Amino acid sequence: MSGNVPVRGRVAQEGIRFAAGVASGPSDVVALWKAATGGKTVGCVPFPPVPELPHAAGLLPVALESREDLDLFSGQMNAWLVEADLAPSFPLPASSPRFVFPRVPPPRLEEALERVEELAEWVDAVSGSPASEGGIWKSIRAYAIRRSLLHALDGRISREPAFLAPEERRVIVRAGIFLPPEAHSRLLSAILGIDPEPAGIPPEGEKGDPLVVLTKRWMGFCG
Repeated sequence: MSGNVPVRGRVAQEGIRFAAGVASGPSDVVALWKAATGGKTVGCVPFPPVPELPHAAGLLPVALESREDLDLFSGQMNAWLVEADLAPSFPLPASSPRFVFPRVPPPRLEEALERVEELAEWVDAVSGSPASEGGIWKSIRAYAIRRSLLHALDGRISREPAFLAPEERRVIVRAGIFLPPEAHSRLLSAILGIDPEPAGIPPEGEKGDPLVVLTKRWMGFCG
């Protein structure tokens, strides 16, 4: 078999097709999620620095990459989480609750933590079901697993360039901005043929205030 032909099983092929369907019809996927769960959605411009907080409160954070995405989700978002620099350029519904976060976190931990705590209070109010500390840790684990699997996906492509075409990788990653992290991790696991569990945070690693953990990570990402 030619080295340029990807060697992929049926499950991986089905996963890639599923991801392409999600990426091309995200509004239908979000509508199905809302109908199945009764949950609320938060439109994010762009992807929020701490998606764990809306997720822990039972919300589905949906990142919008362009104004075209905004048109796709007309009327579907219950609230908006918007980066301050981008807020003026996105014509969001005035009647929907919104939280504006800075593009760069404050330089001092105390100030950044205060902003994260404000966001936590806001998502709890939007959800109507405040997240517990255990729920936040669960969300931190879920997103950590997904990040690990995305890293594994890029590692596989680096070792086997023919495994995925650039457009296939793009739709797989794009699908993740419309799916809960657990669902995206299952999709990535199926495509890669690996178990996602080793990427989780061990219980002994869940120490201290999870909001402080998220704040420090936010500051590190932007530092």
